[in-house]
Amino acid sequence: MFTLSIGRQQQINALAGKTLDKEESNMRNTIIITAASIMLLVIFYGESSFADSHGIIKYRQNVMKSTAGHMGAIVSILKNSLPMQAHVADHARSMMQNSKMTLSMFPKGSGEGRTKAKQEIWGNWSKFESAAKAFERESAKLAEVAESGDMEAFAKQVRTTAKTCGGCHKHFRERD
Repeated sequence: MFTLSIGRQQQINALAGKTLDKEESNMRNTIIITAASIMLLVIFYGESSFADSHGIIKYRQNVMKSTAGHMGAIVSILKNSLPMQAHVADHARSMMQNSKMTLSMFPKGSGEGRTKAKQEIWGNWSKFESAAKAFERESAKLAEVAESGDMEAFAKQVRTTAKTCGGCHKHFRERD
């Protein structure tokens, strides 16, 4: 496409009685090749950046779904008095492990794409960090209380931990 443009310009110049000297022709070719290279780099970098963002978004969505799944399993056991109290400690430990990953799942630049994460996360990082640390702290308590076997205290800590989830979602997640 670019070669066609150069040829066309040379035809116009020839008709006008002008000819490009070799130096002008080389300079024009260099400019065109440089511009095309820059354009390709921008396109490649943009797609690469989007792919990286897409990957981290999908990853954090899966981890968040996992956390919600563990919380849902705990609530099902408690609400339905299921004979699976031995499972609550495993679910609570899994939530605690997930909570430790929260901050690292939101690197700068990962707010573009198919995500419900609000830009406020990166715009007010200290507030987001505080909310994530609250979730981490309360989920650690949840795992600790689960190990004790005191189901009444555990149910109370489930509510406290759930409030940290909701508090973060209220400020930092787009509503459905």
